Amino acid sequence: MRTRPYVILTPSYCVSAGVRVMHHLCHELNGLGFDAKLMLTSNLSPPGEPLVNPALNTPVINGLFPEHWDRINEESIVISSDGVIGNPFNAKRLVRYVLGRENQPTAADEFPLYYSRTFPMDKSKAVHTLYYLPIDLSVFNPNYAPARDQDMLWLGKGAKFCLERPPGAVDITYTWPPTREELAANLRRTRYMYSYDAVSATNGEAVLCGAVVILKHLSYHDWEWTRADVEATELGAGGFAFDESEAEIERAFNSRGEQMERARHIMAAYRPSLLAFVEASQHRFRL
Repeated sequence: MRTRPYVILTPSYCVSAGVRVMHHLCHELNGLGFDAKLMLTSNLSPPGEPLVNPALNTPVINGLFPEHWDRINEESIVISSDGVIGNPFNAKRLVRYVLGRENQPTAADEFPLYYSRTFPMDKSKAVHTLYYLPIDLSVFNPNYAPARDQDMLWLGKGAKFCLERPPGAVDITYTWPPTREELAANLRRTRYMYSYDAVSATNGEAVLCGAVVILKHLSYHDWEWTRADVEATELGAGGFAFDESEAEIERAFNSRGEQMERARHIMAAYRPSLLAFVEASQHRFRL
């Protein structure tokens, strides 16, 4: 049976893990032989950088909008992140991909898809999930790590909660280090990375490079989290310390390898999960 094409609404390629998830979703759908294209909703790429990652198969349809949108919309399944409020393009078939806290009700005619099993507000209901790990394990790993001679600080979305900086910690920002490779090189030198952003790919990248992540605050866009919430995520809490006691730091240090084991499992499970989503969404919006 013929499958409907997918149109994925996303900003241009940038450092944001959520944006990278959307671009890789398009790439992976095309790699499996389906028809997927991007509709770029804004430009978040660094100045001078391309709007899409040239290493990915992510064709863009912005040049066809608005003249050909009615024809495209007639056939397509549109995938929109939860950051897009409502249905601004009047998509006839809309998948709402919840990449963070569930902050708006899903309309009856929409297909809800959750990035993580921890994101639905109602944990009792059965939901569709599709977890993609936006981390390159060939870059973020502890191989050939030098002496760990520095600590780092990642504020991310929790900057307002940092009232006292850890002494001597080197800042990670949205623009520094400027490349993923340079970030990984710094993390391989890092003993502790203090994080005020409990739900961030940067935490996982740090642990995968062999650092211990000390979580200084547990919330996500003002959504209060607990230790149990972090432990329930797909990557788990290996390598994470929830306080700075000697016993907790030691536990985090000894459990760092759990993140790599889970990361490999997640990567192996992604394509079967993606095929399950395709089957479910095509059935939901069957021809």
